[in-house]
Amino acid sequence: MSKYCQFNTNPYGVHQNIISVVGQNKKVLDVGCSEGILTKKMKQNNCDVTGIELDEEASKIAEEFCNELIIGDVEFIQLDTKYEKYFDIILFADILEHLKEPSEVLTRFKKYLNDEGIIIISVPNIANWRKRIQLLFGKFDYQEYGILDNTHIKFFTEKSIKEIIDDAGYKIVKFDLTVGDLNRFSRFFHSVGMIWPNLFAFQFLIVAKIKC
Repeated sequence: MSKYCQFNTNPYGVHQNIISVVGQNKKVLDVGCSEGILTKKMKQNNCDVTGIELDEEASKIAEEFCNELIIGDVEFIQLDTKYEKYFDIILFADILEHLKEPSEVLTRFKKYLNDEGIIIISVPNIANWRKRIQLLFGKFDYQEYGILDNTHIKFFTEKSIKEIIDDAGYKIVKFDLTVGDLNRFSRFFHSVGMIWPNLFAFQFLIVAKIKC
């Protein structure tokens, strides 16, 4: 079973925020959908979801919630021409940090967005205060999950993820964040995080559209 198989119900968590932004009755491309934890929620909201997933075992679970499930590597895959200018939303939830060339992928997938379409991106923040303290003590230890997940090959700060999105030809229309799985005083800590995002954000959540 995937380590990304649990839906986070925290109202200030990344999953709930993504589902809120997606809304209902949308045509969505879920890039790196894993076992479909977000795909399932989007389907319940009457969205038409196409999934892309590299792991065949995970895809067998996710395909139940997809109108179509495409198995392949997002760094190389080319979708059928029927999907050009098709999607209202392309979702890159916790996927860019696993890619060698995230900017190239964002650029290539622009052709699948319709004229009013948006992308939604969530990525971990390597400049989070916890990681800064660990670095002060010479610690940079990979873990099973989290910011230093042992499958992450790219690391982002607020500045670097914004630059990648800009270089790929998108304009940011919403910038949000999470401060981790805090069940108490979530609203307060979220507000503090928005004041100092590069210090307190655990994840960045960004909505963008193609530049005119």
